[in-house]
Amino acid sequence: MLSKTLKAIQPPNGTAQGANTSNEKKGKVQEHLKTIRLLFKRLRLIYEKCNENCQGMEYTHIESLIPLKEEWDMKSDEKKTSESYRLMCEENKEVMEQVVQKNKHLKEIIDHLRRIIWEINTMLTMRRS
Repeated sequence: MLSKTLKAIQPPNGTAQGANTSNEKKGKVQEHLKTIRLLFKRLRLIYEKCNENCQGMEYTHIESLIPLKEEWDMKSDEKKTSESYRLMCEENKEVMEQVVQKNKHLKEIIDHLRRIIWEINTMLTMRRS
């Protein structure tokens, strides 16, 4: 944005309109420079804060702090193969089977009740007629 403004600046050509345009462009450039200064101050504060927080990690390689995909996959494999994970998976499977069986049983009961209600309604209509 600043480079576009700097490219568009032309020296004043001696007219009032040219002087106004030049002053506007100059104001925009100064505004951009002020914004850039503020952003660099923020960046400096962030940099100092990061250095402050990482003082004990001077000998730690930065690459070791970034998790790699292979390491992530290995950790998830380790979790999957652990005994407690396997036991929880088995328990989950058993509970799911129980829920499915209970749902089937409830469906049978509901169907049976529907048949009974249908038969009662049929008998009532037969008695009335």
